[in-house]
Amino acid sequence: MIDSRTVRLCECRERLKLQRLFESSKITPAFRATTFESFAMVDRPAIIHSMFKSALDYSRRFNEIKNDKNNWLVLLGEPGSGKTHLTMAVANEKINERVKTLYFQHVEGINEMKDILRAGEESLREKVREMQQVEFLVWDDLFKPTIENQGKDKGKPKLPTAFEIEKAFEVLNYRYLNLLPTAISSERTPKELIGIDKATGSRILERGKGHLVVVEGIENNYRLI
Repeated sequence: MIDSRTVRLCECRERLKLQRLFESSKITPAFRATTFESFAMVDRPAIIHSMFKSALDYSRRFNEIKNDKNNWLVLLGEPGSGKTHLTMAVANEKINERVKTLYFQHVEGINEMKDILRAGEESLREKVREMQQVEFLVWDDLFKPTIENQGKDKGKPKLPTAFEIEKAFEVLNYRYLNLLPTAISSERTPKELIGIDKATGSRILERGKGHLVVVEGIENNYRLI
């Protein structure tokens, strides 16, 4: 017979396990409250509704498709359209379902990798292995466009560095080969991803078949409405 004390202990252990999953996911506290229910849908364009439905379908069918060839969620295009919100909603649902999840924000994450590299190549390899092997990886703002702020090219868009491209391929190729579920958001279009690195771009587009949405047009930027 299970008494109330045993029930309370089990509940406490489950809460602690969930807390540790959230902490290890690297999802910031602000994003931990992000849900599908909090996504703004009123008066949004049709493509935004399509993106919402695709992300929701991916999350709901995660266990069904997680070992399939097309098991990536890929949301591309216009900034401010809700791509990060939706990938975070998926991530939070998976963590609550006890799926080991890792969040990687491209700009901050690449800078962190460079800092880790200064501590030694083995430390960086451990970080890469973590990203390669985690049950569910969310890569936010892949190859985010940045602007040169000094020198003769000041004001011009900067291309991703060789380091960014190398690490993205290293992680995503492993996940591609091992059919590991992955969610990617990026302001880049499919054509731009291929132009940056054909090997990485083609893998993303292939695995994203079924849950790939491209949002184009400034009218889809919710922040400007």
